[in-house]
Amino acid sequence: MRGTVGSLWLAWLAAAGAAGGCSMFDQVGSGSLSFKLLAPDFHIDSTDPRWWPSPPSGVPEVVCSGPAALVSNCCQPPPPMFAVNCQAYPLSCDDSQMCALVFDYDDAVEIDLGSDVPELQQQRDRVLTQATLASFDTTVEVADAGTLPLRAASLWAAPQGAKSDRAAGAVFLAGIPLTSGISHVDLAADAQDALSAFLMDFNTPFALILSGHVVIESAPVPNTALTINVAGQVNASF
Repeated sequence: MRGTVGSLWLAWLAAAGAAGGCSMFDQVGSGSLSFKLLAPDFHIDSTDPRWWPSPPSGVPEVVCSGPAALVSNCCQPPPPMFAVNCQAYPLSCDDSQMCALVFDYDDAVEIDLGSDVPELQQQRDRVLTQATLASFDTTVEVADAGTLPLRAASLWAAPQGAKSDRAAGAVFLAGIPLTSGISHVDLAADAQDALSAFLMDFNTPFALILSGHVVIESAPVPNTALTINVAGQVNASF
């Protein structure tokens, strides 16, 4: 599945000690419940139209900052290199003081708790007084050979319909480790509070957005894709 809005998959955990079969409702206390949130996979794909192409003449390999800088404007490299239309190819000076193609690649999925969680479907006239996701696990997989030039990735929550971390109302949740395999991420207190507001309003869908910061200095980028899965345990109460 490639980068747009997806459906939410939620797996409800069986109550500890329940005899026989699987309980769909994990009672933690009076009016309380706990469920595992499994968001649809996020994808960053170098063949997707959201991936900016490199200039036909290539990214200028030139120092653009510091005492050894040859230019301050990567769109106008010195001869014999060619000028670059930076409206079409967003070049800038990166953290390593080299000209680079720099952009953010965003992938958003829609989270609709009220429609997708059976127990909440039956409680739509009630109000959650608390809903907290304190941490989550990420699983990173590379689909093809090669490495995407990602410098960083982050997870954001935003109002329904948002496609980018720059959308109005988007809030930063946490940085995403880019190492292959499973990683554990703890949410800071302010991030927990921000996400809680979306979770408690379970009748209103919201967006989760993965934003990848891409920096391409010179080497051609292989046709490859990165898949990131996010899963965490939500504790809530009415």
